[in-house]
Amino acid sequence: MRRPNTARRTAGRVTTTALTAAALAAALGLAGCAPTDPAGADPAADPAGGSTVTFALDWAPNTNHIGVYVADALGYYADAGLDVEILPYGSTAATQLVSAGEADFGIGGQSSVQIARTAGLDLISVYRVTQHDTGRLVVAGDRDEFSRPAELDGATFGGFGSPLYTALATATIAGDGGAGEFTEVVLDTGAYEALAQGRIDFTLSVATWEGLQAELEGAPYRQFRYQDFGVPEQQSTGIVSSEAYVEGHPEEAAAFVQATARGYAYAAAHPDEAAELLIAANPDTLGTAQELVHRSAEMLAQDGYLVSEDRAIGAADPEAWAAFGAFLFDGGFLVDAEGKPLAEEPDWGAYYTDELLG
Repeated sequence: MRRPNTARRTAGRVTTTALTAAALAAALGLAGCAPTDPAGADPAADPAGGSTVTFALDWAPNTNHIGVYVADALGYYADAGLDVEILPYGSTAATQLVSAGEADFGIGGQSSVQIARTAGLDLISVYRVTQHDTGRLVVAGDRDEFSRPAELDGATFGGFGSPLYTALATATIAGDGGAGEFTEVVLDTGAYEALAQGRIDFTLSVATWEGLQAELEGAPYRQFRYQDFGVPEQQSTGIVSSEAYVEGHPEEAAAFVQATARGYAYAAAHPDEAAELLIAANPDTLGTAQELVHRSAEMLAQDGYLVSEDRAIGAADPEAWAAFGAFLFDGGFLVDAEGKPLAEEPDWGAYYTDELLG
C-alpha cells in the first residue's frame, strides 16, 4: 500500500464509509493522465553519451527507496551505463508521472497499479520492493478499550480520502467479527498527530516507518495487521514503469531494474551500511532521523520484506496479485477508463513483469 499522504487533507470534512467506484477514481486523480511524448524527444538520450533515466519518488526519501539510493551511491547505475535522476515527491503521484511519460520509473505498489492501470493509466509493475504488506491498522498504545479491531465499531477513523483505505479498515474490523461501521474524518492535519492528540481513535500506518517512529517517540501504536483478519496479502511497495517506455527502451529498462535489484540486495545484506548511504544522500530530511532510518532498514532486511525465500529478489508473487485483485474487484473498487465499474475481473498477470530482472 502506498503510504497515505498526510500532507494533503480536506479541512473538517466528515464522511461515512460509502465506497463508490467513482469516488475512488477521483481520489486517485486518474482523469487526464494519458501518456504524452513530445514530438522528436528521446527521454533516454544523454548528451554525454550515456542514458539518462528519471525515477519519481512517492514521498519524502525513506527506506522504501533505499535500494535506489544505494544503487546510485555505489555506482551500480553508472556500471550499467545509466545516469539516474531522482525526482522529488510533489503534488502529482509518481504513477501519474510515469503514465504521462514525465518519469521513466517511479514508486507504485501493487494495489495502486491494479487500480490505476484498470482505469486507463499506462503502468506496469517491474520490481516489487516489499514482499509483504507493510500497512497496519493502528490505535494509540494507551487506548486499552481498543485491544482488538472489532472494538473499533462506532469509533472515529482518521482517513485519507480514498475508499480503498476505508475498505482496508472496514475489512479488518469485520474480519475480527465487528460490523465495520465507524465515522471517517478526513483531517486538515496529519492523522498521526491527531491520533496522538486523541482527536481520532484509529488510522492506518506503515509498520516499517510510522510504526517505528511512534515507538522511538515513546508512544508506540497497538498495530493490527490486515492479513491477520482476512485481507489478502499484497506486495505493497514496488517500482513501476510504462509499457511505452519499456517497449521503446528495453535495454535501459532492463539495466535500471537489474541495477536497482543490486541496490536492494545490498540493503538486505548490509542494512546499516545502506542506511548510512540513504542518510548521506538526504542529509536535510534524514539527518535528524538516523535512528529511525537504521531501525527501519534493519526491519526491512530482517523481517523478510526485501527478500523472499520463494522467488528472486524483486519478483512478483502471482498469488498475491490474484488474491488482492479479487478483493478489489469483488469490493467494487475498479473502474475502467471511462469511470464505469468494471464488469469483468482483469488478467492480473498482464499488470506486472519479471522479464527485466534478467
